Amino acid sequence: MQDDVRKDFLPLTSETWWFMTWITRTFGGLLLLVAFLLVLGLPVMISDKLAIFSIVAMVYYPALAFGLYRFFRYQKRLRKKVIRKIRVDNQGIHYERADGTIDQILYHDLEKYNLPDVYDVSFSPRNKMYVLNVKHKGSSADVDFDGTDAGYCYYFGNLKALRRRYIQGIVRFRPDVRINPMIYEVYYINPADFTFDKKKYRTELALTFAVMTIGCIVLGVIMLGLVKWIF
Repeated sequence: MQDDVRKDFLPLTSETWWFMTWITRTFGGLLLLVAFLLVLGLPVMISDKLAIFSIVAMVYYPALAFGLYRFFRYQKRLRKKVIRKIRVDNQGIHYERADGTIDQILYHDLEKYNLPDVYDVSFSPRNKMYVLNVKHKGSSADVDFDGTDAGYCYYFGNLKALRRRYIQGIVRFRPDVRINPMIYEVYYINPADFTFDKKKYRTELALTFAVMTIGCIVLGVIMLGLVKWIF
């Protein structure tokens, strides 16, 4: 019976959004080029005399070359860990990296805190976003569906769908694990069928826009009143 349940749980694989990927790579490359040219020409801008430029250049450019060497070494190591594909199936989530290694957080490896006031699956804030958090192999682990190389080398267009599928897998295959009910709120998930709750998302988006609009109007009126009062 358990095998039949697992067979019914169809896998979901990340889909690369090539347009955004190449836009990001292009603008990222241009920014790096501009930054490199600015750093390269810095001694010329701060040295108005040839003698001063020569002294500064003797120290500056070797240090710059060493810094660039370390930077490219770091980037080379980082590129090997780039996530090229994400797959969520009836076993868990699998991250395929550029060097061929695969990291995974499987359902059967999830653990319980066994604390009445701590959920086993919750979320934590990071850069104004919410990251899914689980207990995995004895420690807290982030199941990152927003920062996993999205927009770095490969921009994945269905990260939210992958996250919903993974949470659905936890509910189906690990019913003993306690999930924070607020997860469905912050990720706009309909708990009945694990689809994206468009209505709630649009309502909150419209409310946020309305609050920002009213705030801008009030601020504008206050600024206008201050200008009239001063002059």
